[in-house]
Amino acid sequence: MVVMSIVRHVVRMFSALALTALLALSSTAATAGPLPLWEIESADNRVLIMGSVHFLRPSDYPLRDGLNEAYDIADTITMEINMAEIDQLAMQSTITSLAIDPDGSSLRELMGQSAFAEAEQQAAELKIPLAMFETFEPWFAALSVSQLRMVQLGFDPAWGVEAMLTRKSVKENKTLAGLETIAEQLGFMDGLDIPTQRKFLLQSLEDAASVANEVDTIVEAWKQGDAGALEQSLLESLEDAPQLYDALLVRRNKNWVAPISALREKPGDHLVVVGAMHLVGDDSVLAMLKDAGIKSRQLSDADF
Repeated sequence: MVVMSIVRHVVRMFSALALTALLALSSTAATAGPLPLWEIESADNRVLIMGSVHFLRPSDYPLRDGLNEAYDIADTITMEINMAEIDQLAMQSTITSLAIDPDGSSLRELMGQSAFAEAEQQAAELKIPLAMFETFEPWFAALSVSQLRMVQLGFDPAWGVEAMLTRKSVKENKTLAGLETIAEQLGFMDGLDIPTQRKFLLQSLEDAASVANEVDTIVEAWKQGDAGALEQSLLESLEDAPQLYDALLVRRNKNWVAPISALREKPGDHLVVVGAMHLVGDDSVLAMLKDAGIKSRQLSDADF
């Protein structure tokens, strides 16, 4: 019962697609500068790609005018996962099957005594009892710690960009689609070797301890559509973790290029919404689209 209670709690957070869980944003009053929004080349329709964040507060709305306009003109909304189709019980089962070590090893055993002791101390300082994840693998504990920390800071996945757009799209009968399934998304994490998972948990705890002091920087970069600052803020912690970087970003971005490109041939206008960290850096979706011969341009409110 304890295990299932934890899974149900984290399921609610995963349904907001919180793999980039340390991203947060603040009040988004309209400004004249760039948006976290790009348009890719297309002959007969518009295909827009919005960089999102997954945790928000009610006070963070309304979004900038250009982001609302991007939603309004779109006939279809494509997100990392189609949240409207998520079956909570099925997702709970998927997470449980992936997050528990098939050999029955505990988090303490998978981490090793020294690394576990370090993680336990860091978690205690954040008032997060690491023991609640004793039956899970390190990658799951890492994602959960990041999400719990954001909740501690007052952010809620129910108010995240994807959750808000999903509710609005369902109400307005817009077509929703996903770039991957929850099993595929979490499968990238589950496929990490144990040393990388161990490093992931320790890094997540370190980031969780400092994120309260960094939120304003991330907020301002997102509000201003400052891709350079977002790249520095969001990718810095992955520089020394190539396997994690590959699993979180590179392989997923590669998988998304074809379905995003295909939208250029589909009737109507389309909006793609993915975590902001997928749109910055040398291995971004935008960079991969460019390598495929598809250019993009960053938009501002004036483009609507």
